[in-house]
Amino acid sequence: KTLLETSLNSGESSHIGGALSIVDILAVLYNNILNINLDKPADRFILSKGHGFLALLSALYCQGYISKKKLMTFQTNGSEFIAHPIENPRYGIESSNGSLGQGLSFGIGISLAYKKKSRKELPY
Repeated sequence: KTLLETSLNSGESSHIGGALSIVDILAVLYNNILNINLDKPADRFILSKGHGFLALLSALYCQGYISKKKLMTFQTNGSEFIAHPIENPRYGIESSNGSLGQGLSFGIGISLAYKKKSRKELPY
């Protein structure tokens, strides 16, 4: 419901199909699996298909990481939230993307960097 309301409010193209195709997966991840704490995250979620960004925003809103007022700026003039994600750890958005499928290489790069630096914690 949040996803559809946000899309309608934007008045712009919002890739509803791409978002609806992953909303159930994100609901399970954000409600039952991921340990997301914006101050000290234990898990990371990298959205590989940018067309699903509206679903990610909806999940972040439902978890209380984004306010309703902020969510309703999606695809509006001057918003931080456009059709594809732009990295913003303050809201739980781990990576910018647009090219479909780039999340795998992004995740591997992060993993290799942590391994080389012997780090377990996130850099922010």
